[in-house]
Amino acid sequence: MYIFISIMLCGAVIGYFVRDRKSVQKTGTVIQVVVCALLYMLGLSIGSNRFLIDHLSYFCGQAAFIAFMSLTGSLLASWLVFHTFFRKEKNS
Repeated sequence: MYIFISIMLCGAVIGYFVRDRKSVQKTGTVIQVVVCALLYMLGLSIGSNRFLIDHLSYFCGQAAFIAFMSLTGSLLASWLVFHTFFRKEKNS
């Protein structure tokens, strides 16, 4: 893990010093292509894993439950923040 953090830190420092060069400013499309390629390879590795394919319904159920609970928690937290900080008091 320290290796990955060190590599990221070195990349950030090098990027800071070469940020004004035109070749560095055009890296957005390269990054997008690399991310798409990595997602494609991730899909290939998941699709070739027999255990994951056989238990896909179990994993989908877990993912749906986690998504539902996350959404419910976010809605409750936003409702609480709205009623605590942004609710206008009625003058009677």
